[in-house]
Amino acid sequence: MTGGASSPDGRTIAVTSADSGTSPGDIVLLRSGDRTYLGQVLEPPTTGSDGVERSTGLLVGAMRPDGTVDRSARAPFADASVGPVAAETLEALQAAVGATLPIGSWSPSGATVPARLRPQGFGRHTFLCGQSGSGKTYALGVLLEQLLLGTDLRMVVLDPNADYVRLGTPRPDAPADLSERLAATDVRVLAADGAGREGSEPLRMRFMTMPVAARAALLRLDPLRDRDEYNHFLHMSDSSESVQGIDDLVRRMREQGGNGEALAQRIENLGLLDWEVWAGERRSAWEVVEDGPRMTVLDLSGFRDPHEPVAASLDLVERLWQQREGRTPTLLVIDEAHNLCPARPAGPAQAALVERLVQIAAEGRKYGLWLLLSTQRPSKIHPQVLSQCDNLLLMRMNSPGDLAELADVFGFAPPAMLRSSPFFVQGEVLAAGAFVPAPAVLRMGVRLTPEGGTDVAVPVP
Repeated sequence: MTGGASSPDGRTIAVTSADSGTSPGDIVLLRSGDRTYLGQVLEPPTTGSDGVERSTGLLVGAMRPDGTVDRSARAPFADASVGPVAAETLEALQAAVGATLPIGSWSPSGATVPARLRPQGFGRHTFLCGQSGSGKTYALGVLLEQLLLGTDLRMVVLDPNADYVRLGTPRPDAPADLSERLAATDVRVLAADGAGREGSEPLRMRFMTMPVAARAALLRLDPLRDRDEYNHFLHMSDSSESVQGIDDLVRRMREQGGNGEALAQRIENLGLLDWEVWAGERRSAWEVVEDGPRMTVLDLSGFRDPHEPVAASLDLVERLWQQREGRTPTLLVIDEAHNLCPARPAGPAQAALVERLVQIAAEGRKYGLWLLLSTQRPSKIHPQVLSQCDNLLLMRMNSPGDLAELADVFGFAPPAMLRSSPFFVQGEVLAAGAFVPAPAVLRMGVRLTPEGGTDVAVPVP
């Protein structure tokens, strides 16, 4: 790789000469006098009015004599030679920002090193997206495994398809030391069928401990349209500390008659008495989380009524928000996030859940409450949540509309690298944001626990 480069402002670079062999995302070594810099090419070459081809990019930092990288040392220069980086230089660049979580491999400019993410970068909201078949479920599993091994984060996973229920079970071929560490990690799995599934507990919630507005949302009560029932419900809630559960609540409502009877009929008509999700004498999902496990996976897939997963998620998210002043660092992971945080909520309960997630996206960081959202379509996620994400993981995405939206929302992701997404092979991902030293196309590594979400093969003779 040969060529020349300049930096008029100590921040941006222009790499000249068609034979420099660079492409968007490449990290290059720039030598100017007695100084050596690292730069990243972010756009493909274009021909200027002087007939010279130039690629543009950014200065990443300067090399110290001991081989470490100083990210803050940047200065203008008029001319520098352009050369390839060595693997040890890429490792030094990752070390300079505290990137320690290995998730796969990184091969800019021909050199290949383990790809690492900054643990502290997850103190920002993260968005993972990719179309079906891109390897999104597998990639999220790799991330969660490494967060279990490399941080002390409390994690809560809302899992609509039971893809992550085996995160505490190492694969037989996983390295022995990592297997031991994973097996010793406290991972709880909560499912609708509870003890009926090996290693899981019942996924349950309590109606009476929810905030009044959340309870009203489950009852589909509108404060104006249903003002009499709603007002009666508010006054009942003020004196309901002794209510044992929703069955007891209905009994007391019937005893009151009038609006109480109307509320009891509403609960019965909505089928809430038949829901499996009520805790009764069992522990609720929040009570399990309060026990302090490193990870609690809520398997939302087994309920008969489609409103139960939304209710269980709403209860858990409300309790996380209620306890925010405790400032327990917590990562809330929402897979298939378009189901729980859609741009257009369907029904009062989902609207209440989205409203709380919007608040967490806007204010949660100062309480140590962070989101990791995963979905196939960014356009289906509520925009006020999507716009608060400071980390992007983009896998194969063919939709021009989705890529345009991502370019608009994630201004820190280089457009040329975004445009390469339709050509990613399975397992490739563009990582940009607070958890990488520079935008990078990575290849996800191997899973340590059994994969979920695999496709069903087409039978052939």
